[in-house]
Amino acid sequence: MAKKEKSKHPFRDSIEVVIFAIVMALGLKVFAVEAYQIPTGSMMPTLMGTQLIDPDRQIPNGSVHDRVLVDKISWWLRDPKRWEVVVFRYPLLAHQNYVKRMVGMPSEDLAILNGDIWTRKDASENYTIERKPEDLQNTLWKSCWPIPGSDAKRWMGWETANQTPGKDGLLKLQGRRSIQSTKIFHDDYRNGFPDSIFWRIPVTGAGVRSRNVVSDLKLETTFVPDDSAGPLEIRMDAGPFPIRLRLEPGQSPSITLHSPDGEVHTGDFQHEAGKGVEVSIAFWDHRISVLVQSEGSNWALTKNLRLDAQQATMNRIRFTAQNGGWSAFPPKVFRDIHYLPPLRGGGAPYFTIPEGQYFMMGDNTQNSHDSRDWEARELELDPPVDGRLALRGDNFQSGTDPNFDNPRWDMGRKVMTFRDSTGEQFSVPRESIANDQRVLSPFVPRDHLMGRALAVFMPLWPTLRFGFVR
Repeated sequence: MAKKEKSKHPFRDSIEVVIFAIVMALGLKVFAVEAYQIPTGSMMPTLMGTQLIDPDRQIPNGSVHDRVLVDKISWWLRDPKRWEVVVFRYPLLAHQNYVKRMVGMPSEDLAILNGDIWTRKDASENYTIERKPEDLQNTLWKSCWPIPGSDAKRWMGWETANQTPGKDGLLKLQGRRSIQSTKIFHDDYRNGFPDSIFWRIPVTGAGVRSRNVVSDLKLETTFVPDDSAGPLEIRMDAGPFPIRLRLEPGQSPSITLHSPDGEVHTGDFQHEAGKGVEVSIAFWDHRISVLVQSEGSNWALTKNLRLDAQQATMNRIRFTAQNGGWSAFPPKVFRDIHYLPPLRGGGAPYFTIPEGQYFMMGDNTQNSHDSRDWEARELELDPPVDGRLALRGDNFQSGTDPNFDNPRWDMGRKVMTFRDSTGEQFSVPRESIANDQRVLSPFVPRDHLMGRALAVFMPLWPTLRFGFVR
């Protein structure tokens, strides 16, 4: 075999390899995949970007900022889909990247009603609710109970009919006396954050005052029957939408579900004394999903419901064993994202999305600068300023960084510093402003979309952040 001839220019070859590697890396960055750090908390807890506080002294102490990989290829092959997490150029400051969830699509009307997203194709149709797929929803549930740091085995927040749970938290249901939640579940700001940093999350934005009662809830718990068990009823009032599940032991054990649309669903369900019965009841986006499991037996139902938009004023969960004979482990309760209408100035929660445009919202709906509130500031100038007769930029006030606010006046309110949509800044004398108007600008053009958030790969501390983005 002939020996491979050594290169006569090893240094040049090494330089070529390095240049090739750099070109390939830049090519991947521009055309395929790019890493991106989450700067703010608008997508929390899905994507983390926040300062942390010392829970005792309430002063800053560390931070957590996710790093995500952005897929830039998929949308060359297909159109974006509703509910995808998107990185895009902010239309009113195009050099700044934002990350939000795509909730509104081109050529439709969108409404934000009672925590949900509703759409229609045009004014001749009624609004219908947009439902998140179940596999996506399973990643979005926010834990409401137990609260991190509390002892779930003590059943705090529940009326236990003067009964004391055992060391394992098991609580006996006696006769007709019900066990029910005493806590009304709201859109509490910290719901859903990792336990390790739950109390270190600063409550900001509308989260400081937001106390909306939620209707989209999920219950998970386990019941154990004994030999004397009678019927067991589990009731979850998801706001104005009641759900009742009834288990009948005996010679012909059965299960009955009363759904919020008035329909009744029945089936056979075998369960034995001393064997746990796992129950999951979920209601979101006017969809119900129920799963009941015990050894060798399960019963499941998932159904879309035709319901009107109704505001929740209360919610409640209740367990009743008519003749006793059942015990319950401490339940877990979760809630969905409760989308809020515009946060500024009480604007109407209705939007008509033009062709080729998209509507974006943050998962942290209580503290997200997104399509609901984007507003352009448009100036007409006479005489011109730096050769410009008109300027257009974002109208952004009272941010965490006052130097980022736009526009800004000097102390004497004689000169306005104005940042246009390209990021260029202008000093505008008051006497040059012939017209100054604010215009709602809620939409993102297709050509501003950079890619979809694919996966989180950092940080590792103070809480491990790793996995695909849904």
